[in-house]
Amino acid sequence: MDEKGYIFTADAALALVVVIVFTVTVVSYTMLPMYMGQDHQHLEAMADSALQTMEQDGTLRYASIMAVNNSTTANSDSAHFLNESLQTLIPSGIGYRITMNPGTVVSADNKGVPGTPTYSTDVVTRVRVISGPEEGWWGRAWYKSEPVEFTNQQINLTTTAWMFHNWLTNFPTWSGTGLRTNLYWGGGSSASSITFPIPSGATLLNASFIQGSASTRRYSGTTQQAFGTNTVVNSNPAIITNPDQFTFLNRRVDSSERMFNYQGIIPISSLNPGNNNFYVRFLTDNNFNYNMPWFSILTTYTTNITVPINVTTDRLLFPNAAGLAVNREVDLGNGTGYGRIYDLATGQVSNLNDPRIISWADMKGRDHIYSDGIPFVITNIPGNDPGSAVCVEQSFSVPSTSNILDAYVVVNTWGATDKTLVEVWSSDSSTWRTVFNSFDLDGNDYTDRGDGYGNLPGIIYIGNELRQGASNKVRITAWDDVPSSDYDLVGLQDCFTVLSTSDFKVKWDTYPFNSHQASGNTETQDQTFTITSDSQKAMLFLGTGLNTRNVRVTYAGTSQELYNGPSTFSLDLASIDAQKKFNRITTSNSTATNYTLVPGTYNLRVSVTGPRYAWESGDDNYGYGDYGVASIFSGTRIVVINPQIQNEWSATMGPNPEIAIQNAILQLNDTYKRSHNNNPIPSTIPIYTSALYTGNTPNSVPVRLELWKQ
Repeated sequence: MDEKGYIFTADAALALVVVIVFTVTVVSYTMLPMYMGQDHQHLEAMADSALQTMEQDGTLRYASIMAVNNSTTANSDSAHFLNESLQTLIPSGIGYRITMNPGTVVSADNKGVPGTPTYSTDVVTRVRVISGPEEGWWGRAWYKSEPVEFTNQQINLTTTAWMFHNWLTNFPTWSGTGLRTNLYWGGGSSASSITFPIPSGATLLNASFIQGSASTRRYSGTTQQAFGTNTVVNSNPAIITNPDQFTFLNRRVDSSERMFNYQGIIPISSLNPGNNNFYVRFLTDNNFNYNMPWFSILTTYTTNITVPINVTTDRLLFPNAAGLAVNREVDLGNGTGYGRIYDLATGQVSNLNDPRIISWADMKGRDHIYSDGIPFVITNIPGNDPGSAVCVEQSFSVPSTSNILDAYVVVNTWGATDKTLVEVWSSDSSTWRTVFNSFDLDGNDYTDRGDGYGNLPGIIYIGNELRQGASNKVRITAWDDVPSSDYDLVGLQDCFTVLSTSDFKVKWDTYPFNSHQASGNTETQDQTFTITSDSQKAMLFLGTGLNTRNVRVTYAGTSQELYNGPSTFSLDLASIDAQKKFNRITTSNSTATNYTLVPGTYNLRVSVTGPRYAWESGDDNYGYGDYGVASIFSGTRIVVINPQIQNEWSATMGPNPEIAIQNAILQLNDTYKRSHNNNPIPSTIPIYTSALYTGNTPNSVPVRLELWKQ
């Protein structure tokens, strides 16, 4: 017969079932992390980082040697050694279990804490196979660290104090007669100030602003020009600009409207820490219809944070980038091209002469050529319009000897920027991880608004994404929504990563809040944190929306108010707790400057209030009411520092016990000198040594680490 058929035997059918089940299992396992959300990704990154650190500093290798040393306490000594390292690397609130098999199974975990892999719904498992040491002697040298003292560390920060990124005539006050009649932002026909914060305790270094202008002709025969402005800050006429001081940017695609920009300086004598206010009066010409498409204020200031000594904090700058890109060659008012490149240093504009277009699928999570700061177009953004974008990238290495304590990205966007994507390169998987996106992505809830419009981060925490002993990369992409041919100027200015490291194993537990945008002008989140008997500091760092009006901090479920005021950089929770006599996390005899923390698990609540009116920031419009929106980002984080650390140690090989120990002492001394101005270990600090023979260690040792959120 010509018809083809299939004959199934019982064995064949069973084999097919096995194949199908195996395939589904593999696909499910492979796809699972994508849908598990931020907690799962953070656990993955933490497990990868912990194993990498323990492999590079010799912990895993030395523990495997200890386990096969034929001592009656070999197994327990090895487990204790692994546990000592993990207690430093894994923060409180995370359960762990590590298992290694160098011939005899060794297992260590943080027993006595709630939550185990048996009952946890989300357990991350990472496996590494380490190579055993060459045959010889492994020497170890160590000393017991003294309690670490604290010091005030001065850091310089540039942050966006206020941002408007919309068309002012989209809002009712100006939608009728426009800016020619309603001459004030805010207010309309009369002045009404907009409030913006500068962190309390900050020393202001400089302040700048950018102002966009758009115009069309009301009568023929005239060339459009920008409006002039009188910007009043804290009741002082701080800046007056004339129309000819604005830089012409472009003629909008498929429109006769002309776009302009002005960069200016706000005298720091006009500003003060805490709440400030301003308004803009437009100076107009009756020949034109005007619009304001953007306005941003950036402030640079110095502030102090209290950290353990021997902590190094670096400020790693991104390149600046600004401009607009379009999807086809058009006349932009100064010759044809595919967009404009805006030089933030000079304010000069040049043509983009070649098309630069990439789809979302080819950009997100992938290496691409558009991270050079030159504008480009993003197409096929999930559930969103195309974007006129800029992207910048930085790379930096963290030595294997330096422990990563804290790291965050400060994103300063301006112009018509509507959305942002922040990614960190994972050296373990050679992929880009998303740490923030304006709209919901990969199962992560970033916003209550469907499109994430105006969800622009100030500070994003990335400390759990970076790796020691590896090259790290961070990438920021910012873009303007283009619903039709609305291609507008976007920019990234003075963005940077702050990285805090130490050669000492300071235990620095970080509890980040979720990055999330509300649909209204309030956002409230709770976060649990743990204080141990060794804890000496409990801090709250704030990273809220660029339009934050007020921040309130309380113990969740109580009326005990720790802070209520303008957005600031950091709060010493323990100091405030003692000063206000709450004595919830401090002992009853504590003072604001001399306190003792009380071990326990606590719940902190942060409530953020956004603008009263949508027109103040432009973040809300089109069916979401006349109020602004509020946001909290992962840069809002609780940090508990436990500086009474364990042994500082080093281990190296040698042909005999004496040389192995000598090499270990030299390495330990080098580590000490790096953090003590090149001074050697004082003779008053006793150094302990030991040496083990490595001949019994196998060539390969499997190591399994499990993590779960308690």
